[in-house]
Amino acid sequence: MKTTNKNNRWILLAALFIWGCSGMGQKSANDYETEYYSFEMSGIICGYFETTKTLMNENEKKYLQVNDDVVMKLTVLGQGVDIHIQNRYKVDPETENYYYSYRNYNNGSVELISTTEVKDGKAFFTSNQENETKVFDLSDGVILESTYEVNHLIKDFIIGNEKEKTYKVFDNFRGDIVEKSYKFIQEEEIQLNGTHFSTILIEEIDHSMGTRINYWIDVPTHEVVKFTYSGRTICKSDASVKKKIQTVDFDDVIFAKVNKVITNVPEITYMKVKAKIKSDGTWITMESLNFPGQKFTGTVEDNLAEGIFEIEPIRYDGSNAPAFPYDYAIADSLKKYLEPESLIESDHPDIIKEAQEITKNAGDSWEAAIGLSKWVSDNIQGAIPGGTSAINTYKTRLGECGSHSRLLAAFCRAVGIPARLSIGCMYTTYYHGSFGQHAWTEIYMGDAGWVAVDATAEEIDYIDAGHIRLGELNSFMPIEMKILEYKIRGQEMSEVDDIVPDKYADLIGKYSIIEYNKIFEVLYTEGSLAVDIPGKAVLALNDADENGLYYPTATRQVNFRFERNEDGKIKAMWLQQLMPVSKKAEQESIADDTPENLQPYTGVYAFAPANIEILVSNNNGELYMSDPHTRTDTKLELNEEKGKWKLAVSNNEVSFEKDENGNVFQLNYYQNIYLTRGVLVSNFVEETIENSGVDEGINKYHQLKSENKRDCIFNELALNNLGYKYLSEDKKTEAIEIFKLNAEEYPDSWNVFDSLGEAYMKNGDKKEAIQSYRKSIKLNPENTGGKEMLAKLKSE
Repeated sequence: MKTTNKNNRWILLAALFIWGCSGMGQKSANDYETEYYSFEMSGIICGYFETTKTLMNENEKKYLQVNDDVVMKLTVLGQGVDIHIQNRYKVDPETENYYYSYRNYNNGSVELISTTEVKDGKAFFTSNQENETKVFDLSDGVILESTYEVNHLIKDFIIGNEKEKTYKVFDNFRGDIVEKSYKFIQEEEIQLNGTHFSTILIEEIDHSMGTRINYWIDVPTHEVVKFTYSGRTICKSDASVKKKIQTVDFDDVIFAKVNKVITNVPEITYMKVKAKIKSDGTWITMESLNFPGQKFTGTVEDNLAEGIFEIEPIRYDGSNAPAFPYDYAIADSLKKYLEPESLIESDHPDIIKEAQEITKNAGDSWEAAIGLSKWVSDNIQGAIPGGTSAINTYKTRLGECGSHSRLLAAFCRAVGIPARLSIGCMYTTYYHGSFGQHAWTEIYMGDAGWVAVDATAEEIDYIDAGHIRLGELNSFMPIEMKILEYKIRGQEMSEVDDIVPDKYADLIGKYSIIEYNKIFEVLYTEGSLAVDIPGKAVLALNDADENGLYYPTATRQVNFRFERNEDGKIKAMWLQQLMPVSKKAEQESIADDTPENLQPYTGVYAFAPANIEILVSNNNGELYMSDPHTRTDTKLELNEEKGKWKLAVSNNEVSFEKDENGNVFQLNYYQNIYLTRGVLVSNFVEETIENSGVDEGINKYHQLKSENKRDCIFNELALNNLGYKYLSEDKKTEAIEIFKLNAEEYPDSWNVFDSLGEAYMKNGDKKEAIQSYRKSIKLNPENTGGKEMLAKLKSE
């Protein structure tokens, strides 16, 4: 497959993890102990580097084998992402330059591999994203950059006392020769992991990517013992670091909280934002931040933008759109946006075929582009990290914003329409109002120029004014942001009111997931019904569809419906969340007794973002699956009317997606969550206990019960959980009183008396504990745990 030389696209994946991994070890070739480095972000050690060196022989030639293994753990929007990186070098011991390198980046969803062979003064670079080998001339002093040495810096800055120096460097991950400048900052004494180092501090600037890295090189040993970049710190450590890593919440890095909830995001037509944003990637300038639809006033220095953004996107109506097939004269500067490149495989046969099918009836290029955008929006489910590359996203039907945007760009290019990625940030209701790193697509429409669309946000023919563009290849690292003003389509800010329409009046209120004591609130704000998801986001809802389902304006993977009692009053809300799970492999063999109609469904399905695998199999002529929520093998019961299979032991459902040949390629798992209207009384009891003591807390319970308020939920499990909360905090008096209250309220519950017995036992009240356990066993003779505890108490 043909690709262009845009390997900087790799950095969109690795930018926050790979940059700055050069020169971590610098001991002589005779020192072969394993070396370790810690990776820290937001004050948390979330990863480590492990480097080993071994002297080897190959065809009577000695070489040094250098192996780097990198592990990092983080979450993005609640989804776990584990990063694994391998670097392998064969090094000439005399020159200390490598003659072969292998680099592998794997985030659980995509694997990027590159290899480099060095011979006769040239570097031969290949990657799994390209079929062609690229050849680079290493003459004229090009430095072979690696993770194991920084000889050029030692020679010039430590031995030669240079203050500034610029080099041409071959980057064996991106496959490119780039220019990097280095500057001596100061000498510095530092302590790391209990060891003292006498270092010099050197600053690196990568002119191709706009990145800055600070290196601390130990003068006596010539080791890089520490470096920092983009808020990340990597330090020399020891083997114990492997046991110290924790998962870091990457949202703290890529989200700027503004504490302003605008529920109707798709209808934002104007926004004025005060911002201070740092970016790595292509260099941002005043000129690049100002274009039709976006105005920036302020300063830009060293990829730090500080000032005021005013965003008012121009909504294109398709006027004078180029014909289709695309017939607009393409300038040389635009031709690169028609070519395939790494992660945007527009020449892949599957992408070409699908794009041609989608656009076969298009009247012009804008109609074709909208059709492609709608297909991506409708068919690619949200997932982190997702497919990443265009073809992988197409095959898995999963992806985050970058995956959606690359696939749409690939589709457009496949049918001759210029398209590119646009990267910056987008306003979202996450964290009660924030800007988060985001990517979308720009499509060239002739005289109208570049038109932005956002298939991820279901804005298939426009973008809302919550989008701030930084460039084509940029990271978003917010320092401070504040919304100064905004407008909703058809309304001025002052016109928006929160008077609840009659059709929504009885839906407004709080709803609880009793098992987890999670409270959701349905509210009406800025002209829209919305749901406040605790600790996450406020989702504006469309009106109910013909099935009574309320879908958020921003996604089709979640919906809500309301349930009424016999009196017609709302008693509960159902939350349904869709998890698309791709079929991984067929079973090696299918049992002979498997009915023919069940055979297409059997197999292994994998959901990489959550590291979940689901096995669907035949069991005595019936379909079973391994349920990721109950962790049991569960029978599936077909509901032909709904076209879904219900899990026998829960409210959850599944359906299966088939391709044009009738082959199952995806399982859709529908998690159905029941929320009871109201708030658990245990919450009010707990609040009262914290403020006024346990006696007042018990009184509060009886007061609320006597008032018989509609939105108060009295529940045995919730009280029991509160009792165990106090027991875990060693507040035995509070725990006993709550368990006693629960036993009074639910005298037929064996579990309540079992819990009360446990609390008495931990408080040393042997007599009371024995009585409680006896009561529990009388109510449930199968309570083996209670019998064991009773026997233990009697033996003591």
